[in-house]
Amino acid sequence: MVFVRPLIKQETSSHYLEGSSESYVPLQVEARPLVDLKQLVLMHVPTSVSDVSRQKFTDLISEMLSGRCKKILAGILLTCPWWESTQKERGEQAKYNILLVVVITDDHQFFSPANPQIQEAGCVVDLGWLSVMELSHFGHVLAKGRTRSVEALYCPDEAVVYRTRPFLEACCGQAMGSIAKKRKNGGMKLCEKSTQAEICEAFRLLHHAHNHLLGQPPATSKLQSSVLPQCAAEALHKLQALYHDPDVSKQDIFDCMMSWHDELRNSIKKYQFHPQQDVEAVVGNWMKQSRLQGRLLMPEICPENDLSHLYQLMQDIGGPVVKMKPEQILLVARAGSFMYGLSTPESDADYIIVYKEPTEYLLSACKRGAECMESRGPDKKVEYGAYEARSFCEMLLKGSVIILEVVYLDDHDFVSPLWKILTQNKGRFVTELGIQQYLGLIKNNFHMIHSGRHKDTGRERKLFYQIFHKTDSVRYMMRGHPPPVRCSGAVRDFIMKVRVGEMKMTITNVNPYITYFKGQA
Repeated sequence: MVFVRPLIKQETSSHYLEGSSESYVPLQVEARPLVDLKQLVLMHVPTSVSDVSRQKFTDLISEMLSGRCKKILAGILLTCPWWESTQKERGEQAKYNILLVVVITDDHQFFSPANPQIQEAGCVVDLGWLSVMELSHFGHVLAKGRTRSVEALYCPDEAVVYRTRPFLEACCGQAMGSIAKKRKNGGMKLCEKSTQAEICEAFRLLHHAHNHLLGQPPATSKLQSSVLPQCAAEALHKLQALYHDPDVSKQDIFDCMMSWHDELRNSIKKYQFHPQQDVEAVVGNWMKQSRLQGRLLMPEICPENDLSHLYQLMQDIGGPVVKMKPEQILLVARAGSFMYGLSTPESDADYIIVYKEPTEYLLSACKRGAECMESRGPDKKVEYGAYEARSFCEMLLKGSVIILEVVYLDDHDFVSPLWKILTQNKGRFVTELGIQQYLGLIKNNFHMIHSGRHKDTGRERKLFYQIFHKTDSVRYMMRGHPPPVRCSGAVRDFIMKVRVGEMKMTITNVNPYITYFKGQA
């Protein structure tokens, strides 16, 4: 299901599919309500948010995302108590507020075969004062300890999400990284261009770390100097006097910050962190349940009764493939010369495996896992490339020649029912993009032959016979038909003569044979 859904578009203006991002739409917002929403965000502090203004927030957020997501999980007004405590006017206090909105997009967007970088960029809308995040992105940065995300949760004091190394390290590291730089003779100094707002943000981060070490939730309410350590209380007093008292400078405030930072760093060294996997388990389960919204996952079982052949293939291939469950395997195919019907007794065993991660894993993953495992080299008895379904689909929709050939060919060592569903639609992958990829491979082979680096070697013969094989394939594709990947008849006889060296090929005599292949069309 996860494997097939992104591939088969129900409605399209063309009979063919091209490009891995064809059906992917990045997260977007409606522009019309943004002016009113921004005004609300930049005029309120936590104490001024009433039921009426809260309803206005809700209405404008709903309008902004109407029809653009499946569900809005939360809208959180993030403020900086340190900045708020240094300003007298409410408009100034709210000047650097941020509205964080977390949403769930449609399933087909989440399972899209689009490039991971495109998906990552498409999961966030960042306007400075507004940040809209898709659930998966929010969960990923939350598990990493991203300070704003953890702050937005405002969990109970005992929440494990506060008790991890990434969150504490982020609080201290980002505080210094935003306003400080190293001195030439060692130590840190304040960046000359640091603003009062940036200094307040740095103190906010250190305050989070301070509360964290005391077993308290992040500091999100108005400050009380009486509950702050001495160096922090002194810094707050100086921040409030900055620009009013000529005897107060930013460097004085920075010195207080460094004292607090050093105290926190010493405390962190003695701190007993909570295991990161515990946080990822909690966040992952929450992401899964949020996206399912009460739906149940069907158990993933292997429909094959006799799995002895599949188990033997997995053992022959070895590596991580052995550890996979049979229900994960979608395809095991012999690649290389065997796939083309051109193998010799000396040919190596080369496999392509397509597998799928369990749906539960995909729904709860706090980071993107590896999607490609390869073991290749002249010293390998068995070579293989194992590709997760999403990665395979991305390469397929981009027109990768070897991936297209795997889909075009029917005879493989093992195919699952899901693979059969895909190949029932293989004619839809005969596209202009695919033809261009084939022609690009032919052109690249000619360049390599022209370079003379492989002259009179087996590698040069391989480049020649690949040219003939792909040319023969293109003539089928030009008619709109999947090519016969496995060679037979006169085509195979001709290519085998080139492969074993019975027919001497040079760059000057190749064109008549290319013309011959084209003439068969």
